Amino acid sequence: MGRREEQKKHRRTLMLEAAHRLFERQGYDRTTFDQIAAAAGVGVATVYKYFDSKEGIVVALLRPDLQRILSAGQQVIDRLARDPARSMVQLLAAYATLSGGNWSSRELLRLTVFPGLDHDGLISAFVREADAATQAQISELLRRQRAAGLLNPRVPIADAAAVIFALLNQQFGEFLYGKRISHRRMLTQLARRVRLVFDDWRAKPSRGG
Repeated sequence: MGRREEQKKHRRTLMLEAAHRLFERQGYDRTTFDQIAAAAGVGVATVYKYFDSKEGIVVALLRPDLQRILSAGQQVIDRLARDPARSMVQLLAAYATLSGGNWSSRELLRLTVFPGLDHDGLISAFVREADAATQAQISELLRRQRAAGLLNPRVPIADAAAVIFALLNQQFGEFLYGKRISHRRMLTQLARRVRLVFDDWRAKPSRGG
């Protein structure tokens, strides 16, 4: 990487770090491009040059963390456990671990898990991308479990994946907006509910000779 590219990368990092601090301190809505520029020590035109909007900054902050989360999820899929409920809990825990300092921000998570009507551009597109990747991994794990004889062959993969994804979103919602719900409690509740669902889905021992 040349010196010019290194400088551009460093400048971009400074702006992202400044935006993250401001989002955490005063919230997304109250943060302006002027404030981000001042905190990063650059001109406001430079911020606009790198990022077209605040939504673009949010996506730039969260995309690397999303890739780390999906990579951790794929590792769980590739190390299939004999207990299907355990594998699924591990997969969802990989998502819920919130890898990366940006992804662990409740302010940014609220924008992405529940973007709302005010964010119909880049953030919503990013949410759809993240949701599709998450559901694809959940479906892949279920298919591998069924192929390995760990799930009842009658379990419909698409419906089962939708149920698991709904549980994940429900727990995230309770975590993000429930003042008394800690991250650890969220993971514990999610694991318990997933195991209850898998009690009906796991393959039953054969009674034959």
